[in-house]
Amino acid sequence: MKFKNLLFAFALFIAACSSDENKLQDENNTNASLSQGDNFNFYLNMFDGSSLYMEVKENKISFDNKDKSKLFVFFTTWCNPCNAEIPHLNKLQEKYKEQFDIIGVLLEDKNENELKNFIQKNDIRYNISVGDNNYLLAKVLGGVNGIPTMFLYDKDNKLINQYLGLIPEEMLEIDIQKAIF
Repeated sequence: MKFKNLLFAFALFIAACSSDENKLQDENNTNASLSQGDNFNFYLNMFDGSSLYMEVKENKISFDNKDKSKLFVFFTTWCNPCNAEIPHLNKLQEKYKEQFDIIGVLLEDKNENELKNFIQKNDIRYNISVGDNNYLLAKVLGGVNGIPTMFLYDKDNKLINQYLGLIPEEMLEIDIQKAIF
């Protein structure tokens, strides 16, 4: 029985939702195409009404980070590994809230009530970005081919690491500590 549990845990660890991978790629391709060297600005709009200013210049992305590191978590509400990592992300957000922000980047269309219910049901304690600019961010970062996909940036807008699939909290915390110190 312990072997079965260990095997299940390992399978969940390496899991990433890809059953609708083509749908994600199609949605990522709905925005205007980006060319190398494009310079532009946009906002990520948060569910709570706030926003995050993003700037793309000379193929580098920067954002108004308020001296905090950022973890962008691309997810959907139907993705089991995405949902499984929510409690771990909540813990990390709470533990490092003074130096670190998690931003969930929703890659599906949900109305306000559906998203509010999802946030409440899962007790999400970090910001959720909504709207078409989520797909633009995915393109700027090189595309999202499976979920959850995460990008960790330090306070100087330097990419620390990129992750695909469910990542153990302990491993993620090690990189977060690198990003904030």
